[in-house]
Amino acid sequence: MTWLQADAAADARYRALDSLQVGPEAVAPLLGALRDESWRVRRLASERLATMEATPEIITALIAMLSQRDDPGARNAAASVLAQLGAASVQSVVSLLRHADPDHRKFAADILGQQGLSESVGPLVVALADGDANVRTAAAEALGKVGGSEARRALEHLLKSSDVMLRVCALEGLAALGLPPALPALIPLLSDPLTRRSAWRLLGHVRHPTASMLTVRALSVRESRDAALVSLGASGTVLTSELEAELRVVLRPVIDLRTWLQTALASGEQERHFGALLVARALGDAVLAIAIADSVRDARDGELALNTLVRMGSPAARVLLSSAETLADLSGEARAVVADAIVRLAEPSLVPALVALVESGDPELAELGARALGRTRSIEAVAPLLRLFDDDTLAVHAYRALVTLAQSWPDEVRNALAPLVQGRLQPHEVRAWAEIVGAGAVDVIRRAVNDADPALRAAATEASLFTRHETLSVLRASLMDESTLVRRAAARTIAHLAPADAETLLGRALIDTDASVLALACTAAGEVGSTASLARLKELTRHADASVVLSAIEALALLGRLPDDLLMWAAMHGDEEVLKLAFSLGADRPLLHGKALSALSHPRWDVRVAAARLLSVAAGREAVAPLLDAVARETDAVARQLLSDAADALTRRV
Repeated sequence: MTWLQADAAADARYRALDSLQVGPEAVAPLLGALRDESWRVRRLASERLATMEATPEIITALIAMLSQRDDPGARNAAASVLAQLGAASVQSVVSLLRHADPDHRKFAADILGQQGLSESVGPLVVALADGDANVRTAAAEALGKVGGSEARRALEHLLKSSDVMLRVCALEGLAALGLPPALPALIPLLSDPLTRRSAWRLLGHVRHPTASMLTVRALSVRESRDAALVSLGASGTVLTSELEAELRVVLRPVIDLRTWLQTALASGEQERHFGALLVARALGDAVLAIAIADSVRDARDGELALNTLVRMGSPAARVLLSSAETLADLSGEARAVVADAIVRLAEPSLVPALVALVESGDPELAELGARALGRTRSIEAVAPLLRLFDDDTLAVHAYRALVTLAQSWPDEVRNALAPLVQGRLQPHEVRAWAEIVGAGAVDVIRRAVNDADPALRAAATEASLFTRHETLSVLRASLMDESTLVRRAAARTIAHLAPADAETLLGRALIDTDASVLALACTAAGEVGSTASLARLKELTRHADASVVLSAIEALALLGRLPDDLLMWAAMHGDEEVLKLAFSLGADRPLLHGKALSALSHPRWDVRVAAARLLSVAAGREAVAPLLDAVARETDAVARQLLSDAADALTRRV
């Protein structure tokens, strides 16, 4: 059999397993699938078994499967299911700690650690004296996952063990729990090469100036500096200004400081990497700007990296802008941080570099350059921005940037833009001119609204908002335009008018023949508080297009006029988005509880979650069992977690 044939066969087995209805008759095939050669099939079987009632038959079969030394895939799958079954299997797993085979005892300790249940602490403490080193280590690791006062005491006691692996496991367990021992008990372990890294990680959880001082001083010692970075990263807190000052003094003599930090910033070890970010922030060395940006992995990293780059000021911006090729190679997360930093740090001296970015050929970098030019407050940025009106992609950013520059150079920007609006008009030129010139843009607006190009008429319609006296007449005409693009622009602009002015236009907008225009008109009616539109909004909740129904219901809710019958109508609607909206708006009324309970079995997981969230804040004890059943049935991992959160919230409340 070729690998292609094997893959097709595995896919067929997966689909067959996926089609099984969860119930007693599915137990045997699911247990058998744990032995499948395909990891996808084994994972699906594990997930399904974990949602079922943990009967003695299932638990006995899973325990027996742990004995199959010749099938590690099945053993691991069985262990995964036992871990997910939690309290239902804990006593059976605890009994394995007394098994004659040390492999079984180690499996038991691993599973108990994954379960994290307090009733396993006592047996795990006993297992610390097991005759097999692997079992002792697994028990120590498990205690670090379970936690609690008894586990903490046992782990602290292990810090004095003659077994170095137990000392390391105890240190890592206490660090995972964020529960450091008394500082004097930790100090000797900081200098031991075998325990140093774990001990420094745990020291990061000691909230005291002495611990911080020890960490800062250790950064200058080659043997301990990487471990000290881990300690800083484990602390998760920005250094005080006093500690940053001392850190700069301590690190001044270090010859390979930049190289070392660049390596640490690129580290795959999260705590070392985060510690390096904290040190880079304290040093303020702009040469590290690219390495700092490139180190971003998640939101926490991103926030610290951004603050660090902004703190470094324009020197960091110059380093970031020194090579468009380097910026182009950054990850999406890193690019986002760089973009934010450059826009915040933009100033006149950076104009040439930003123009080069615009001309780099990379669409994302060109957009960044255009945005940042508007923040430079430099008259030199005007000319390159005007050239961007010929680029359909960048014109919108040029328009916004020029509006920003006009706050610093109003006459200069207006004079530079004037020749453009005297010739062939472009949509974003009209928007920029109207926003900068205001009432003086009337002639340009009139030309644009009579142009043959719908995009230009739409731009003029939106821009008329800045001409004050012409706005209503332009919008009135645009609502009658043959182009839906123009009518959409008019409906969208109504939302920005004073209520009295909006009322004169909503009547026409709310009878448009295009669904997209109607949806925007409904939104505008809600935002301006148009009670005169109530009757029409109620009619539109019966519209054939779901987007109109959504907007009409949202508008009625915003106006505080969504009656029970319409809310129930929305909850009975065939469109899932309308149904979800009903659940999000109806938590203050009991009439949707029954519908939400039935929606826990809806084919779409997002609807099931919306129903569960309504029940979590609005229902009573009667909804607990159905919610828990929904959690047990759920096969999507993300949905299961969200349903579980809703069930927990309801259980705590009732």
